[in-house]
Amino acid sequence: MPPAQFSASQIWATTLFYARWQEHAAEAPGVIEHLYALRAQETTSIASGVAPGAKSREGLFESRFDLFNSEHPGLRKLIAFIGSTLRSAIAQVNNNRFEPSQINVCATESWFHITNDGGYHDAHHHHNCSWCGIYYAQAGDANEPDETGGGRNGGNRFYSPIAYGGSYWDVGNEYMRTGTYNITPEDGLLVLFPSYLLHSALPYRGTKDRIVISFNSQAVRRSG
Repeated sequence: MPPAQFSASQIWATTLFYARWQEHAAEAPGVIEHLYALRAQETTSIASGVAPGAKSREGLFESRFDLFNSEHPGLRKLIAFIGSTLRSAIAQVNNNRFEPSQINVCATESWFHITNDGGYHDAHHHHNCSWCGIYYAQAGDANEPDETGGGRNGGNRFYSPIAYGGSYWDVGNEYMRTGTYNITPEDGLLVLFPSYLLHSALPYRGTKDRIVISFNSQAVRRSG
């Protein structure tokens, strides 16, 4: 039994949020068709031109970083869902000191990936934003184990932001020994994470393409 006055504080915890878009089944086919049409307009696999060295040369298409400027009706509905979820998440991590309706969020960059044939994105984090997101428009076969048996085929992997403080290990810091966390893609799932969190997209192979929509965001609290 712990002492009678035993208590704990959780300091600098990293929070991820998950939400499922209820309109995914109805709207995703049209959104996906729109994404393929945008890809067909490009002449290079990394249309954004950003950090090509961190991405596979084959099996990955990355769009320009202005996806949320699109007026596609289904995509506009998805953007509204993302904005609403972001505002609720930001209010919660700030201990609900203000209402979600008092927050304005802006997607500073937004893009999509179409991946297959071993396409991947190496570990990285995002700059000039506070919260980032991944929306799984089409998970494909990403629920299956990869060919090495380690991790997940096409999953997203997050890496601990906590420095281990040297090479000493005992039972006292055993809870820190797991330095990675894998997310298995699911159709219609939105994942929000803080921008400082290092993450990667593991290699993907499947009978269907893995399609994700990603974004970086900034937020301000409205006065009054």
